[in-house]
Amino acid sequence: MRTTDMPFALRAGTMITGYEVVRPIGAGGFGITYEGYNPITERRVAIKEFFPRGIASRDDATRIAYSKQDDEIVSWALKRFADSTNRLAKLKHPNIIEVLNYVADNGTGYMVMEHVEGQTLEDWLRARKTPPQLSELGPIFDPIFDALEYVHSNGLIHRDIAPDNIMIRADGRPVLIDFGALKIIAEHTRAHGPSPKSFGVVKANYSPPEQSDDGGGVDPRMDVYSLAATIYRAVAGKPPVDADKRKTDTALKGEDSYIPLAKAAQMTVPPEFTAAIDAALSLRPKERPATIAELRARLAARSTETEPATAVIPPVTPMDATIAIPPAALAQEPVAVSAPAGADYTGPEAKPYTPSSATPDPGQSYSPPGNETPTVRRSGMSVANWIAVVLVLLGALAVLLHRPIINLVDRMSGFRFTMGQEEQQQPQQKQLPKQQQQQQPRRDAEDDRRPQRQQQQQQQQQTPSNDATALLNRANDLQRNGDNRQAVQVYSDAIRLDPTLVNAYTGRGLSYYRLGDGDRAFDDYSVAIRLEPNTQRASIPYLNRAIVWRERLNIDRAFDDINNALRLDPKFALAFNTRANLYYDRRDYDKAIADYNQAISLDPTYATAYANRANAWLGKNQPQRALEDFSVALRLDPKNVNALVGRGNAYDDLKDGDRAIKDYTEALRYDRNHVNAYINRGRIYLARKDFISALSDYSDAVRLDPRRALAHQGRGLANEGLGRREEAIKDLREALRIDSSLTRSREALQRLGVRP
Repeated sequence: MRTTDMPFALRAGTMITGYEVVRPIGAGGFGITYEGYNPITERRVAIKEFFPRGIASRDDATRIAYSKQDDEIVSWALKRFADSTNRLAKLKHPNIIEVLNYVADNGTGYMVMEHVEGQTLEDWLRARKTPPQLSELGPIFDPIFDALEYVHSNGLIHRDIAPDNIMIRADGRPVLIDFGALKIIAEHTRAHGPSPKSFGVVKANYSPPEQSDDGGGVDPRMDVYSLAATIYRAVAGKPPVDADKRKTDTALKGEDSYIPLAKAAQMTVPPEFTAAIDAALSLRPKERPATIAELRARLAARSTETEPATAVIPPVTPMDATIAIPPAALAQEPVAVSAPAGADYTGPEAKPYTPSSATPDPGQSYSPPGNETPTVRRSGMSVANWIAVVLVLLGALAVLLHRPIINLVDRMSGFRFTMGQEEQQQPQQKQLPKQQQQQQPRRDAEDDRRPQRQQQQQQQQQTPSNDATALLNRANDLQRNGDNRQAVQVYSDAIRLDPTLVNAYTGRGLSYYRLGDGDRAFDDYSVAIRLEPNTQRASIPYLNRAIVWRERLNIDRAFDDINNALRLDPKFALAFNTRANLYYDRRDYDKAIADYNQAISLDPTYATAYANRANAWLGKNQPQRALEDFSVALRLDPKNVNALVGRGNAYDDLKDGDRAIKDYTEALRYDRNHVNAYINRGRIYLARKDFISALSDYSDAVRLDPRRALAHQGRGLANEGLGRREEAIKDLREALRIDSSLTRSREALQRLGVRP
């Protein structure tokens, strides 16, 4: 927009709360936006000035004057502007422009925001020579979906979604800008002011019809319409017919002039996708998806029919900036013995690992299967069933021997498989037949009567055991609910009451582990093992300690502990899975597969074991067999992120890049912080010379893990492809600084004419 189109704009050099106006960059019905610069901090910002056209004018170079008849409107609107700015300043999301603060000055108010360098989505679309595919639009729109869901969850509506209000930053990250806070104010002002005024509260082709109605309510469906219109423009090459024209045509001609997306699209698009966009662009709000999440779900819906081979396979949602999951996190759940059978736990992810199948391309990052906790199933009777049987038998024996049942229950508290030392040392007199008891020396009658004081002492001695068990159960509940910090405290209270309570040590170790304190977890597992080294119950702390040994890279000690776990419980599926992971670490894929087979035979629904075995097949360069196992894992657990990424890797090995991207994208829906997934998908984009999408994925990877050499290398190569020489050199050198063996980085720097 030219300066001459904004006659009331502030002059360059004007100071606003420490910022110098550089130039006006836009104007609307209720405000003017400037680029600002702080000469001290050298920070650039965007400054939106409250300037209602038709009401405001300048009585000098900076100060704004309003007509007296509009004082009430201006006072209300300016307060609303300040309140809206302060609310927006509380939004913190990587894909939403950051509002820094509000400044009152010159008879008006200013919204100070971050200055976003880059190009608008509209500019990006216009610069293209060919229409973008859905796989290219995913990395742009998926973060915008996330941002809008976040906005709506905070009780706000954007109201101004359009291609020129989505910025693609220099690093490829899309950002929502220019919230319609002023448009809300404008609408209320127009509706309630003494004289009707138009402030341009709608945007042609993108605003829903109700946005121009005086009585129109504020609803997320408004943003649903505008977002769908923006997607329509990207897919069709032009926006949909303006809502007001559609309303007029419907009223006068009896026919909506809207052109369905299936007819307007410049590419092959799944029918479910076009139907979702058409519904979102309905003139009637009630016929649209009610939320952004519902729109996303409809866009992701797929027909059960087989698609033609020529069809474009979009990411799971067309806006999915999905991350491919590296095959590195072999699932090996730590478990607490006190947990009920089948309880799910989530352990930390194992360190990423690159199998031999990844070596042809240094930019490729695989990771062994993930850490989802499998449901632990064992053949035969469960531990809980054995405990019940033992309790019943011992209870019956106690009755026969006239032994008080309460004593038996006290001693069996905590689901102990064996009685403690103090119980084994009890006198045998009460367990002898009555005739033999009569042969024992009689106690003094006074001793037999036991004074009340001694009875009270006995009760006090029994109370800690009962209290410890209650605390153990409470700690287990806290752990199951994810409150591991509080669980640690309650486990500790139980241990103080009963220092021999094995389950409490095992449970506390697991909570420490989940809190990232592997050393304390290790110590607790060791105490549990020391207390009962040769009971089946010890198999669980042995397993958990083996996982810590593995993280400490002491594989030999990890093998020792796992073998002990299997010695004590030969049908422990989880232990077979974990031992297989250790073999995987050594690239002994045949032995790994043999142990994964054992885990699966013990528990045929063990999804993680299938995913882990699939990664071993990838290690043996057998992607087709890997594909079969990953698919089984996903049938058992459709949200298994590592299986999705692994299957993407298998598809990639089979040269099916579209399906690989789809799986990576689906995985990112469930884990948006998985670095290797971004790297894997970025590598495919890079090979396709889609440098913008590659730049976006690699930038996310760098943001999440600045020390990942492959992420810097990929971003450097993407920058090279975009002609951004200095940025490319910086990233490639950083990649070599982290990992000097990256030949692609070295070769790229040579192409750019600089030293590595």
